[in-house]
Amino acid sequence: MLPTESNPMIGPNSFGHTGRGGSLAFADPEHGVAFAYAMNRVIGGGDDVRAASLAEAVRRSLA
Repeated sequence: MLPTESNPMIGPNSFGHTGRGGSLAFADPEHGVAFAYAMNRVIGGGDDVRAASLAEAVRRSLA
């Protein structure tokens, strides 16, 4: 998958994939960064912001 507005990853050169329950993995060759998040317990329906919050922290750290 490529970045989207709802899942920007690091930027336009990123690629990765979302998974069941909110897991997320992506890489950005331009920045030399790889990121993966997988939980050991899936929390029931609704929006799960755990992976999105961690990915945002990675983006901020590269700014």
